[in-house]
Amino acid sequence: DNIQMVYADMGKIQQVMYNLIDNAIKFSPKNSIISISAYSNGKDMVFAIEDRGEGMDEATCDKIFDKFYQGDTSHATEGNGLGLSLVRKIVELHHGSIKVKSQPGRGSIFVVMLPLEG
Repeated sequence: DNIQMVYADMGKIQQVMYNLIDNAIKFSPKNSIISISAYSNGKDMVFAIEDRGEGMDEATCDKIFDKFYQGDTSHATEGNGLGLSLVRKIVELHHGSIKVKSQPGRGSIFVVMLPLEG
């Protein structure tokens, strides 16, 4: 078997996954489906968290990783707007990347890519 490894701070990556899954739950209708997948593309380990929530417009997607930005102010009391900013910082410190694809009314998918070692 060809074992592929990602060298990372497990606690920090758990924090990333917890935040992304928590957001997917928070912004999805009750009893909706959230999909979580992980796979290798040969160069990176890819984690994708997809919800069937409200989705976001392009302007919101462009700002969602900025400090203190909250695209949906109806949930403003549930956080401080630092979550996705910290997620991006942690991913970047691991030499990875994070992106979001979303459309209003169609949900969102957050994709985290962490480089494979050796």
